[in-house]
Amino acid sequence: MGKRAGGSLGDAGGVNATGRREQPEPPGQPDHVVVFVHGMGRALKGGTLQEWAQPLMLSLHDLSLDLVPDTTQPHLVITKANAVGDPPEVLVKVLRGAADGTPDYLTVLMTEASWGRDFEPASAASTYSWALRTALRVYLRSLQLIKWNLYPGRQRNFRWFGAWLRQLVLTSLAAFAGFFILLAVLVVLLLIIGLAWIPGPGRWIGKLVSLFADFLGDPQVWKRKPLQAAAMRQRVVDTLQRWDNCPETEVTVVAHSQGAAITGQVLFQNQARATNFVSVGSGLDLLGYAQWGGGAGEDPVTDWLANPQRPRWINVWGKFDFVPAGPISTHANGPLPVFGKIYARDSEGDGGPGPEEHPVYNRSALIYDHIVYSKNRVEVLDPLARLILDPPQPASAGLALRMLDGDRRLRPHRVMVKSLGVTRLLAVLTSGLSAPAALAWLGSQEWARNLAACGAPGEGPDPWWSAWLCSGPTYHWAHWQDWGVLAAATAVFAGVLVGLLNGPVWGVLHNRLQRMRRPSFTQSSDPTGNPPANPWWCVAWYLLIVTVVAVAVPFLLAWPDLPWVVVVVLVVALWALCFTRTSITGLPARTVLQEAQPVAPAQPVAPGPAADVVRNLPPAVERGEQPMAHPTASESLPANTVTGAADQRSRSGS
Repeated sequence: MGKRAGGSLGDAGGVNATGRREQPEPPGQPDHVVVFVHGMGRALKGGTLQEWAQPLMLSLHDLSLDLVPDTTQPHLVITKANAVGDPPEVLVKVLRGAADGTPDYLTVLMTEASWGRDFEPASAASTYSWALRTALRVYLRSLQLIKWNLYPGRQRNFRWFGAWLRQLVLTSLAAFAGFFILLAVLVVLLLIIGLAWIPGPGRWIGKLVSLFADFLGDPQVWKRKPLQAAAMRQRVVDTLQRWDNCPETEVTVVAHSQGAAITGQVLFQNQARATNFVSVGSGLDLLGYAQWGGGAGEDPVTDWLANPQRPRWINVWGKFDFVPAGPISTHANGPLPVFGKIYARDSEGDGGPGPEEHPVYNRSALIYDHIVYSKNRVEVLDPLARLILDPPQPASAGLALRMLDGDRRLRPHRVMVKSLGVTRLLAVLTSGLSAPAALAWLGSQEWARNLAACGAPGEGPDPWWSAWLCSGPTYHWAHWQDWGVLAAATAVFAGVLVGLLNGPVWGVLHNRLQRMRRPSFTQSSDPTGNPPANPWWCVAWYLLIVTVVAVAVPFLLAWPDLPWVVVVVLVVALWALCFTRTSITGLPARTVLQEAQPVAPAQPVAPGPAADVVRNLPPAVERGEQPMAHPTASESLPANTVTGAADQRSRSGS
């Protein structure tokens, strides 16, 4: 694969006239290039590179330790870094083999393609108009996503009935609550835009309006401003064309959200070349192509299949990410057959043509799921590192973005992610149950009454800002006049619980769970290869802390008004959801564009060049190149207790 770095990275060069030891020059042509493309919103120069490159290098380093465990050679060395240059890039060398003591390094160049300075954002009014017309589509796509994530399975039995009932109830609640939340957001945005025109306060409100237009203006510009959309595409084209004449250099593009829509149009319409196209949280299906971008097609999957130099397309989407809202397929088929194949592997067919699909567990939240792909080491970064360092064989028909073999982190990671949603629900329920007793207790405290400036009994009505506390002494959900105070108290209590438990507590424990090796004070990982503690300990500690903080404390506050049996049943039922059905895996790419047609009688063929045909071949073979060998310490990563999750293509679940 291109030029190799000969010798050890520790070998120094000559000594110059100043007495300083010269370092060997890095090779001019890298073996592998990784290009990161950001999503909507203004991106700082070099920000996307730093967001993705740092954790990816850590995954490459730890993966190299598995491939070459017994060597004195450094496993990863940064030879060049220009995080805010033009272009921002970092060049690293990763050890992938050491046969007969000779190190074999893979040179990887990481860079970014950013269009942040290439266009003026849309106005607030036009952005709102686009958002208003898109809101209903996003709402329906989100409901479909939630419904499939709660898929009860195909076997009709008592367990299936319970899962079906859960799907019906939770989807209905999401539909009801989501509709009013979406309506409220649209109304509030409209009011804010209107108030921005008022002199005086409009000056401050205008900053909120500008923030709204800056964040959501990109998709609107992409669809309505062909010139500015062309400038967005040009940034990606210019970045990728640097390696158009380097057939030995593998190119992987990792594009997020709207960046996936831009990159997809560039690659599928053959404006640039790439080996792998990894779309994460893709906006390609939601946004589509920009006008006047070349080609007559508007169906990304069909265009991808019709391109004889098509890249390997890997589509990664969070299970609750509303932007991709699940897998992608041709416009004629729609995503439902692919959904069905992912969640019911024993069904007939393959789901229809489309890219390799990977539903992943990010944060169990419709919005937050969309922005944390670069923080998901277990299901995104580590498989991406394996795609770069230990790629699949060219003729392989399985998954290209492979989990690490025997990875013991996978299920604990998914249980912890599912626990985020359970913790939110648990916090709301226990806060609501304990809010009456908590307010009554607070109202009985002298320090709280003094702080709220409560008057003495018989001195007349209290001020409006403290009447909610001073007018006690009791509150109850059965009294409708108390609903406002109780709802506000529930929201505050639940917000504090969720912010604490799903913030620093979950973050610290989940970061420990994701590590393949123990952290080191001198290096990124412990080079001795010692694995961290069993990841289930992180899950156990999190569940214990949540049970104490979100259940035991509210229960003590509400005692004896809150029956302990209700609390026990609630905790057991909710935590059981964390461990149910976490075995869903990716779906390999389907590259057959249409069913076989009746064979027509043979016709005379005039001399001329052969017509392009759609073939189910790897990208390198499609381009007429020879399959490249990738020498490693072994044909696949060692199956041990540290690395990897075997591809389980026969199981499904939520």
